[in-house]
Amino acid sequence: MMADLVSRGARLAAQRQRQRIDRVAAELRKVFSDAAVVIDEAHVLVRGKGLIKRWLVDPNLRFLQRFAR
Repeated sequence: MMADLVSRGARLAAQRQRQRIDRVAAELRKVFSDAAVVIDEAHVLVRGKGLIKRWLVDPNLRFLQRFAR
């Protein structure tokens, strides 16, 4: 019984994490339309030319702070 509860909790946590990762990736695709956004396990990678400079200058990228929690 307890093993079933633990298993279900782990499944629900993994599902919730996947939803959050997908949401972050979707937001990044909106902001960086010309960059490649790749989901790798629990990581969201953004690849492209000039991203660091754009991140430093573009105030629209401040939304990333709310996903850091």
